[in-house]
Order: sequence, then structure tokens, then C-alpha cells
Amino acid sequence: MRKRFLDADINNKSWFRKLSAEEKVLFYYMSTSCGHDGIWEYDKDAIGFYCNGFKNEIPEIIKEKLGMVQTDEPTQFLLVKWLRFQYKELKENVATHKRIIQRLREKGLDVHFPELSQTF
Repeated sequence: MRKRFLDADINNKSWFRKLSAEEKVLFYYMSTSCGHDGIWEYDKDAIGFYCNGFKNEIPEIIKEKLGMVQTDEPTQFLLVKWLRFQYKELKENVATHKRIIQRLREKGLDVHFPELSQTF
């Protein structure tokens, strides 16, 4: 079972309160359905099913708050700010972070994490 940290104050944030009910569900869905490495698979059918029939584009405010970045695959996105919230600073010597860092490097996404820049 996946474990996720969730911002306990999310419901008190002005930007979140301004979202429609469907957009709030979409935010929760994206936050809880991405992989441990912050990579989220866009699936229009799943979004419609899990998010009360949501059919619109992902709102810019959600993209911004999750730090959505396109990966090397057209339906995959890295949720940079979500990953930062979950793990804070990624460190090479932390066992949990090693696979995440490896995947980020494989996909060329490590550039979004300054602490991963390699200096030789």
C-alpha cells in the first residue's frame, strides 16, 4: 500500500478553495495516484472515472502547485513540487531516494533538483 504525506492545511489555502469540486478531486487524485518517484500517468478515462466525470484540461493552478513537467513520454508527467513535499531534499545516501534519483536521471529530469547536480 502506498503511503503519501498530505498537507493538512490544503483546505484552508485560498487557491484550493477557489477550485471547483471536480478540480479538488482531481488534485487529490493526482497527488495520490502518482508513483513514489513523482511520475504521474495521464489517463483521461481514469480521470473521468475517479474525478466525478471531469472532462476538462488540467487547470494551470493545479499544474503550478504540483510542479507538472512533461517527461520523455507524452502521457507521463513529473510532479516536481509533490516530490519535493514528500521527500524534501533528495540525497544519494538515503536508501529510499536512490531508486527515485536513478529514475530521474534516466529520464533527464534530475535537472529540476539542484542537489543532484554532479560535480566531479
